[in-house]
Amino acid sequence: MGLFDELMAKLPDPVPEISPDTPLYEAVGRFVTSYAHAEAAIHMLARHLSGLSDQKARIVFGGMRLPDLSDIVRRFIKIDKLPQATQVTVDSCLTQLILIGKRRHSLVHRSTHVFDNRMTVTNVLTTKSLKAIETEFFEVQELSDMQSDCGLIYLRLDEIYSPPLITGEDKYWRPWLYKHVPPKTPNLKPRATPAEEQEPPPPSSPERSGKTEG
Repeated sequence: MGLFDELMAKLPDPVPEISPDTPLYEAVGRFVTSYAHAEAAIHMLARHLSGLSDQKARIVFGGMRLPDLSDIVRRFIKIDKLPQATQVTVDSCLTQLILIGKRRHSLVHRSTHVFDNRMTVTNVLTTKSLKAIETEFFEVQELSDMQSDCGLIYLRLDEIYSPPLITGEDKYWRPWLYKHVPPKTPNLKPRATPAEEQEPPPPSSPERSGKTEG
C-alpha cells in the first residue's frame, strides 16, 4: 500500500450533514437544561431561607411542584422582612419562571411536529374534549429568549443565597425577554391572562440597591 493510500486510511469520517431542523432541536435542549438550573435555584433559595438541614429540607421540599414551592418562598421573604428590592426581585423571578414552566410543560409532555423552521405542539391526542384542544408554536428565537431568562433567574437568585464578595451595581438587571402568550384554544373562551409580572427597578434606583442616603 502506497503513502497516499495510507494517509487516506487515517482520514476521519466525514462530518454528518446538518439537518435543517438541527438549530431548533438544539435550542430545545439548551432551553430545557437551562430551565432545570433555574428550578434548582428556587430549591436552593428555599433551603437558604428555611434554615433547615439538608435531611429536613429533602423531607419538606423534595418532590414539591414549582408553584407550591414558589408560594412558600414568597411567604419566607415576607416573614424574614427582606429588603423590598430583594422581595421584588424574587417575586419577579418566580412569576417569570412559572410562566416559562407552562411552555416547558407543553414542550415535553405533548406531541410535536417540526415544519417550516418551527415546532408545533398540541394536546390533540390527550385532551378529553375536542373543545379543549390547544396548539402552540415554538421557534428558535423564543426558545433562546426563555433560555436566557432562565439563566438570568439563576444568577439573580444565586446572589441572594450566595451573596457576592464585592457588591455594587446590579449587573444582572434587564427586562425579561420572554413574553407569555396563552396557547390557542379555538373552541374555548379566552382565559384571563396572568397579571403582568413586576420588574425590579433599574440599578440606579436606591430601592434596587436597598440603600438609603443618610
